[in-house]
Amino acid sequence: MEVVLILFKSNLPKDKVIKNFEARADLYRAVPGLVQKYYIHDDSTGHFGGIHIFDTLEAAEAFMGSDLVKSIGNAQNSHEPPTVRLLHIDLVLRNGL
Repeated sequence: MEVVLILFKSNLPKDKVIKNFEARADLYRAVPGLVQKYYIHDDSTGHFGGIHIFDTLEAAEAFMGSDLVKSIGNAQNSHEPPTVRLLHIDLVLRNGL
C-alpha cells in the first residue's frame, strides 16, 4: 500500500475549506485504487490536506498526476500549489479493529 500526502494553505476560513472537502468527496470516491482518505488540518501551521491510502503504487502515481489533484489549489483558494508527496507503507498496526 502507498500513501499520497497533500498539504496546502488556503485564503478561505476553516469552515469553508471543510465544506469544500464535503462537496468534493464524491470525486474522491471515484478514484481508482483509493482505499481510504483522511481529511486533515493543522491549526499551528494553517495547513489543510489529505492522507490518501492506495492499494498499489500505480494507482497512487496515477492519482498524483490527475486533474483532480491539479484542481485542489484552485478549489480551495490556496496561497500556492499544494505539496504532494508519495510515501510508502512499511508496516501496518491495527489496534482493536
